Amino acid sequence: MRPTACGALMLAALLGGAPAFGADPWDVMFEQPLVKWALVIGETKSLPWKDAAVWDATMPGYDAGRAAAETLEILSPGTPVLARMETMRRAIVYSRVDPGVAYQILAALDRRVQEAQVSGKADALAIFDLGYFFEACRQAAWLKTEWLGDRNGYALVIQASQFLGASFPERLEIQFAAGLILLEPKGQHPYYPHFKTVVKEAKEGTLLEKNLVTHLRRTFEADSLEAMRKSKYLLR
Repeated sequence: MRPTACGALMLAALLGGAPAFGADPWDVMFEQPLVKWALVIGETKSLPWKDAAVWDATMPGYDAGRAAAETLEILSPGTPVLARMETMRRAIVYSRVDPGVAYQILAALDRRVQEAQVSGKADALAIFDLGYFFEACRQAAWLKTEWLGDRNGYALVIQASQFLGASFPERLEIQFAAGLILLEPKGQHPYYPHFKTVVKEAKEGTLLEKNLVTHLRRTFEADSLEAMRKSKYLLR
């Protein structure tokens, strides 16, 4: 279900202006979410950043050439899912200076998955990282799609979710990531079950709640988790 013409104008108003002729405000709202939506991660370690609320606020003086190695170091088994997502997002933004950063990370993440498979034990978080990072790279206009390879990042994230299982403490963050992947131009809408699950089960006071309210308040036409749960979009 896509917005009506009236709904499109309302969305345009929410975005701060009238849409350009021929533009779909629904697409504009969700333009490159994996790259342009800075996630709230609190004090969790990530790549250096000047302003956590601004998507492209790279740290002045930071050597972007270090981003690949530092990203891979941060993506250790103990790093929370939201911090993994935000670290990968920041790495892609740094790749505007040096696209090789993103390609190096993608190749290294692929090696992690392959090495785990060869050892006979799948690494679910490595699979998640590969899938999410690939889809984020696809949304970065400065990266060449032909250099990214051909894979289904969403399917990898879902595979990781299945490996991790229902008992995984951050299963809702994985669902949040899956929903963001589909929430791209010409993509899915707020009725999609990933966000339904997350909104219904997320706990108040968590970083996940903060990210839901920050980034999906327009999606659900609600400014709090409680209001989101009552949203007409979740009742369908």
